[in-house]
Amino acid sequence: MIIKPSLPQEMTIFFDAENQPNENVQMGVVILQPGEKRPLEGFARHDQDEYSYVVSGEAHTILEDGQDLVGKPGDAQLIEAGEGHINYNDGKEAAVVVWMLVERV
Repeated sequence: MIIKPSLPQEMTIFFDAENQPNENVQMGVVILQPGEKRPLEGFARHDQDEYSYVVSGEAHTILEDGQDLVGKPGDAQLIEAGEGHINYNDGKEAAVVVWMLVERV
């Protein structure tokens, strides 16, 4: 078993191809502070499917087609490979989101 502790920073990558045996999966946590948006410009895009789970706060995901999805604690989300997206927090508390990038095989 491999356990990676979370550190107090904006984004932490727990597992990736360099530190665990499955190079098709990455896992981490992002903390979006109130008013924070990621990426700062344009849309994020991955070659893998992105699965996320909101631990606390509220995190918005805007898709390229204009949809604004609101994730609340306990909500899970799938952003398919190649789908452009922006994440932001318009709330009053930090949003903590655990994410996984999973390559389709």
